[in-house]
Amino acid sequence: FGSAAQHSPSAMAAAVFLFALRAITVSAVGPYLIPCPGQVQSDADEVQTLIEQGPTSIGPTTCACKVTDDYEVAPGFFRLNASSPPVECNAGSYCPGNMTEPSFCCPGYVCTRDTLSMSPCGEGYFCPPQSIQKQECGALTVCEPRTDKQDKWGTILFIVVFGLAVWFLWYLYNMGNHKKDDFYLSMIDEVSRAEKEAKKKAQYEEMQEMKSAQWSAASNSEFKSKSDPKKAESVVPPAMRMIVEEESNIGADEKKKESTSEAHKEEESKSDDKPPVDSMKSRIEEKETPATVSDETLRDKELHFTIRFEDLQYTLPDGFTIMQGVTGEFKKGRLCAVMGPSGAGKTTLFNLITGKAKRTGGRVLLNGEVSELSKYKRLVGFVPQEDIMLRSATVTDVLNFSARRRLPNSHSSKDINHLVARYIHKLGIGHVATTVIGDARKRGISGGQRKRVNVGMELVANPSVLFLDEPTTGLDASTAYDLCSTLRNLCRDEQLTGAAVIHSPSQSAFEEFDDLCLLGRGGRLIYIGPREEALPYFELLGFEKPPNQNPADFFLEVAMGRTESSKLVNFHWSGLFALWEDHCRAVEADKLGGAEYVKQMEQAIKKTNDNTLKRQESMRESQASSAGDEKPGACSKFCAKLGDFFKRFFYVITVELYRYWFSADNGVCVELFTWLKSIACWFNPGYSNPIRQLPNGFYIFWLCLQRAVKQTYGDFGAFLGEMALPIAVGLLSSATANGLVFIGRIEPEVCDTLSPAQQIGQCEQPVRDGYQSVAMFLLIATSFSGITMGSSTFGAERTVFYRHASTGMDAIPYIAAKVLADIPKAIIAAVLTSVLFFVQFYPVGNVGNFYALMMVFYLCSFAQGYFLSIIIAYDYIPLCGVVWTLFWAIAFGGTTTRVSQRDSMPPFLQWIFSMSVFRWGIEAFYINEIKFYADYLDVEDRLNYYGYDLDNFATDIGAILLINLFYVGLTLVSMKLVGRRKMK
Repeated sequence: FGSAAQHSPSAMAAAVFLFALRAITVSAVGPYLIPCPGQVQSDADEVQTLIEQGPTSIGPTTCACKVTDDYEVAPGFFRLNASSPPVECNAGSYCPGNMTEPSFCCPGYVCTRDTLSMSPCGEGYFCPPQSIQKQECGALTVCEPRTDKQDKWGTILFIVVFGLAVWFLWYLYNMGNHKKDDFYLSMIDEVSRAEKEAKKKAQYEEMQEMKSAQWSAASNSEFKSKSDPKKAESVVPPAMRMIVEEESNIGADEKKKESTSEAHKEEESKSDDKPPVDSMKSRIEEKETPATVSDETLRDKELHFTIRFEDLQYTLPDGFTIMQGVTGEFKKGRLCAVMGPSGAGKTTLFNLITGKAKRTGGRVLLNGEVSELSKYKRLVGFVPQEDIMLRSATVTDVLNFSARRRLPNSHSSKDINHLVARYIHKLGIGHVATTVIGDARKRGISGGQRKRVNVGMELVANPSVLFLDEPTTGLDASTAYDLCSTLRNLCRDEQLTGAAVIHSPSQSAFEEFDDLCLLGRGGRLIYIGPREEALPYFELLGFEKPPNQNPADFFLEVAMGRTESSKLVNFHWSGLFALWEDHCRAVEADKLGGAEYVKQMEQAIKKTNDNTLKRQESMRESQASSAGDEKPGACSKFCAKLGDFFKRFFYVITVELYRYWFSADNGVCVELFTWLKSIACWFNPGYSNPIRQLPNGFYIFWLCLQRAVKQTYGDFGAFLGEMALPIAVGLLSSATANGLVFIGRIEPEVCDTLSPAQQIGQCEQPVRDGYQSVAMFLLIATSFSGITMGSSTFGAERTVFYRHASTGMDAIPYIAAKVLADIPKAIIAAVLTSVLFFVQFYPVGNVGNFYALMMVFYLCSFAQGYFLSIIIAYDYIPLCGVVWTLFWAIAFGGTTTRVSQRDSMPPFLQWIFSMSVFRWGIEAFYINEIKFYADYLDVEDRLNYYGYDLDNFATDIGAILLINLFYVGLTLVSMKLVGRRKMK
């Protein structure tokens, strides 16, 4: 009125009219809205403004009370109308008097349990709607007076401090790694100096031997020339006379040693004077019938092997032959190049010799005695074609892990470190010893250096046999030559039996090999023997190498039938197999001279030409006869193919399936028994492997744990990149929880009287209850994040594990170490997600319980990522993880189909329902928050509706942990079953 009077009398009259009209309207309607008594005046003014704006501005959290002046209602009660009896208000409501309906206790205020009074929430506290007690603000939060929210600016400070703490721990850990790197660099330098000193000493001794030899020769010449002093003077030059004078004090023992060395050199020079054919014959050893001896006899000998293989056969179950009739020898101290066109069975030859594939014929002899190389698996090194190693590790890390895992447990740590340093020096990678291997995303060492590390992983295990699969592939000519030269020197120095599959090496690299094994299509042998004698053999068959052609390329062209022969008519590559067999028989028949050998080879060439002409004539006759025959109809072709299909189908179902599970050689059940037996040996201190006693599973676990920790936390930048996922999950989930509060149900009397019949059920539900939907969104996002991070633990290095497993590493210590190393990462992810989720989510439940839920849920999500990364290709994990998560969350999460409806499902679906981590996680989140209201609000109906129990939080956490262990177990089993052939 005062404001209107200040303007004009007409405005004053209008204001009086509107006030009277409002009074008449209110008295006519009865109940009306007012700001609830007990509010601060500023809050009441805001509520009054909302009331005046109309019903659409009034919400569940608006602090308005519906009162009446038509009848009296005592405080603490409400009456819907004058004829209805008074009803007592329940705790959480506010009924100051004359209330037609109870009002929810206002946000930012706290009401007494008897609903009679309401007071502002003080500073340092927050009060959500329906509060009967003040909630103390958490640490690092700010609560202004009369607020229902917490200002969590301290969260930023916590994130900064937490990040700095993590960085400081990483810095301390990295300092230790740098000290280890410095230690290895100093040891490599020490080895390098020792090698140089030893080389200088050897050179000096060689010079002394040369001087002694020259002195001896000069003395003999002088003795024989006593009758002719001038001749003696001419024989001994002045320089030699000085040497004689200087070395006149050489002892008799040294003279004897030098004379023995001289005699040895003369024998070698005589052997080198043999003609190529005679020398080649001397390489073909006489076949003997060796007796099968016990392994103990073989192990008593020096553990260096000359491997002879005779008549190797390998035929697939469907009758297709991959290799047949291959006989040859890999000698210790020599490096053999295995060559041939695609499909010649080069790698198959290694598999048959090592026992990775079961031979269907033939035998293997070790040092002339029948045995199996698979019994000495721990002494065999195999270098795969791909550089399979941890790309995030350094050179020393890779080699040190391989050495400590595969060397006998009698070796001390100092011995192993020295051995690793020595091979790093021998391989010429000392300058990159502390550099990461690197990959396409992170730059590391070069391709040639990586090849050397690939070889070094086997050399540090001190093998007696070293097989290499295409070690020069992808390298330039210079790098390939360096690698081949290094391999040859290592074979000679360490007396290794070396063999390498190579494709089109350069001439310089090819000349570093001692022997050549040339295979043809179909797994037949074309040539095996000294490399330098291969060319004379093929020249004997009429093949001429162009002057500037690489010998390796020439041999491959001969094996593929692309080179003409001057002696072989209509030459076809298949004729080379019989010629080599004739060559071997001719060598055996002529052990002394070369004339008989040449004669028999000429007869073999003539026989090959005759067979070629007969075969061509037979083919022409066959084509002529088939031209006049009636071609089979389409139906007969289809029936034949259908018959082959069913034959193959039933073969797979019966024979191959039986072999997969129960084969005595490599069946799953047999491998499982052997695996369990090996695990039992961990706990048996008296168990000893007669070939090489390796460290037990606990030591392997410790090695894997050290490597996994460095791999996971060594690169701080990569670790922060991974933590971006939990941070995004926390922020996005927090946005969905903005303004989330729980407001209980309306009083039943109000619903029964005022609600339409179709909405009575909805009216009896809580006014606001978004906990379940927010929990589902949060846990789905957490599952995405956990599966993605967990999949990289095993999925990114499956091939690395397969390589380690092929050399004897068990899956249990490896998986246990990787899982344990991931626990801190899961905890950090859970903390980040939880803290950022609390930015706009104001918990009323136990915060510790919430952290526990997020930690176990992240661990379980990691475990699901482990399992998926084993059975699914790593590139498809993100997409498959989304489908996997949505399947369990929507179908069996307890939201679309409630837990209360589970009993109506078939038993197997009930079990699947129980295996859903979302069913337990959503319940744990919900009951942790709703338990705050259960003391004074009626939430029993809501819990029954969902099928939840307030006392189930510990059960939910336990169930999630059990599901986590279940997926870890599935990972272990899958790791053993998937890629079984790659682990042999």
